[in-house]
Amino acid sequence: MSSELTARCLHRALDVVHELKAGPAAGLAALGRLVGCDVVACTSTEHTTRRLTGTVIDRPEQNLLRHPRFRAQAHQHPAFAAHRGGRLPLGTSAALTDLADQRTLRALPLYTDFYRPQGTADQLLCVVQADDRHGRILTLNRSRPGFSARDRELVDLLAPHVAQAFAREEPPPVRPVTAVPLDVLTTREREVAEAVARAATDREVARLLGISPRTVQKHLQQIYRKLDLTSRAELMIHLSRS
Repeated sequence: MSSELTARCLHRALDVVHELKAGPAAGLAALGRLVGCDVVACTSTEHTTRRLTGTVIDRPEQNLLRHPRFRAQAHQHPAFAAHRGGRLPLGTSAALTDLADQRTLRALPLYTDFYRPQGTADQLLCVVQADDRHGRILTLNRSRPGFSARDRELVDLLAPHVAQAFAREEPPPVRPVTAVPLDVLTTREREVAEAVARAATDREVARLLGISPRTVQKHLQQIYRKLDLTSRAELMIHLSRS
């Protein structure tokens, strides 16, 4: 398949990648300028319940999620059915007018009450992240219908970079802490653990117990091993639950 992307397009796409590394909102704005769209958003969804849970948008004043009625009507969006039916697979863009004809769209309150008054005639949609329950969908709004092969190629090319930009913004998952009883620790290990639970540093624990900071670290390694933990933060959580 021949590509519609010129060397200039690819250079500009690389600029968008750099903007995404600076932050998702700046990257979305740059993507909108590249493709030629009025509003660009990346919205978190629960696609099993067809709920919208949050959005990052390049023009916050046009954030429709502020409207309770929009949230209530979001399940009408054809993208949900298209994704479930395999017509909107991960990383492949499709226009709203590909997923539903004009008659169908004009029958949707979501379209007539919100998109049309905002001046949106069409959207280019791309699922950039998805698991069994949650997803994140990139939406590029345009005031005229239709998107070119070039537009779609650019969005498909940049979709993984959008996903990475949002992944960098998310906190790392919290590892569940198992409730291993503290009686597996020696008396000295419990003294170290209790001091750490009070947010004491290694030097402070060492001064308190009359041992060296290196010995404190060795005790902590044994504590982590015995309690199946990996960090000071997990130890503090464990002790708060004990």
